[in-house]
Order: sequence, then C-alpha cells, then structure tokens
Amino acid sequence: MQASFRIQDFLTFRRFINNIDIHSKIFDLSDESDYEFVEAPQLNINHKLTLCELIQLRELVNGTHFAIELNSLLHQLLFSEPELV
Repeated sequence: MQASFRIQDFLTFRRFINNIDIHSKIFDLSDESDYEFVEAPQLNINHKLTLCELIQLRELVNGTHFAIELNSLLHQLLFSEPELV
C-alpha cells in the first residue's frame, strides 16, 4: 500500500493510529480483537489489518513523524538562524 498525505491529514492519521489500544487487543481473546479496520477517508483507504500489521504501521507512522520533525528542525537551524552555524 502506498499513500500520500498532506501534513494535516498525516497528523490526524497518526493520532488515529496511536489511539488504538494495542495492549488491550493483545490480551483480548475474542476474534474481533485480532483485526483493526484502518481508515483514511480523505484518501479512500480502508484496510483490515492484523495486530502485527498494525504495530508495524504504527512504527512506520511514528518513524515518519520523527523524520518530518527532524527535517523541520534542521531546516529551521540551517536557514533561519545563520549566525549559529
């Protein structure tokens, strides 16, 4: 799956992914807790993910967020404050 997000949509999607309580799903023995429906309506994405896929998606989304924040910080330091370099 490949998806392109605007930054605001990405942050909303990240919040949605991070609000899923994986810990309770792991210890819940019902069949419904083995999967989670992940939606991004602005991109017409609807997927049924297993818990393993959900954990991997969460790691990917949080890693992407870290890279965006790092890029923003570097851009700010390199181009906004030339006297510090």
